[in-house]
Amino acid sequence: MSYRLVAIDLDGTVLDKDGAIIPGAEEAIERMLARGIRVTLATGRMYQPSNRFAEELNISTPLICYQGALVREPGYGQTLWHKPLPAPLARRLVNEIRRLGVHQYAYVGGDIYVEETGDKDLPYARHNGVQLNQVDDLMAVVDRGPTEMAARGEPEEIDLLINRIRASCGTEVIINKVHGSFCEIAHVESGKGNALRFLADRIGIPQSQTVAIGDSPNDISMLRWAGLGIVVGDAPVDVRAAADWIVDGLEPACFCQAVERLLESL
Repeated sequence: MSYRLVAIDLDGTVLDKDGAIIPGAEEAIERMLARGIRVTLATGRMYQPSNRFAEELNISTPLICYQGALVREPGYGQTLWHKPLPAPLARRLVNEIRRLGVHQYAYVGGDIYVEETGDKDLPYARHNGVQLNQVDDLMAVVDRGPTEMAARGEPEEIDLLINRIRASCGTEVIINKVHGSFCEIAHVESGKGNALRFLADRIGIPQSQTVAIGDSPNDISMLRWAGLGIVVGDAPVDVRAAADWIVDGLEPACFCQAVERLLESL
């Protein structure tokens, strides 16, 4: 089979637990590019850090960010796909999160908005190269249609919040739980699978010639949609069930092994 587009998850796939690019990843991506394969990143991260990693990895294909709510050309180029949360839905989410009293975030226009600043917020914003804006009332901000909402709290609080949001808005959003104490909420029509479908159509590559590589629950939709879904590392059972190939072993090396196997199959 000839593959022409590979979508790669960032965290846990080409980034280690400290957020650094794993050894060998740049060379593996360069080998795919040299074979004429287009490579993109498909990540839950915001655009700014995604763009920085794209520069380091020499990736020029439009990037899939915010769990698939945004597809944008690298180098701060054109936005090709954007699925923000509608303002009425975003306001309901603000109220739902307020009911539990956990910390909440609105991602609007490439920046983060909060009503209260927590200990982890400023380092997070600096690390991602984005502006953290403290406002009196998030309602005015989310009227602009946030790309994503998020909440941080104790794991049991986040579990309760997720259950409440699923009960009240479950048909309108997708929810990604991160490290137990953080969850991200995006438009139901976003998701990495839908974004990958859009991108492949945009650049004229059929589904059968696409590949997705990932390791987490938020990768399932693109693993299922792609012509070839590859799961790397010690992924959860539901993620592994979505794969065509599973590359086990030491996690930092799994991505490079997956690329090697892919290139050998061409």
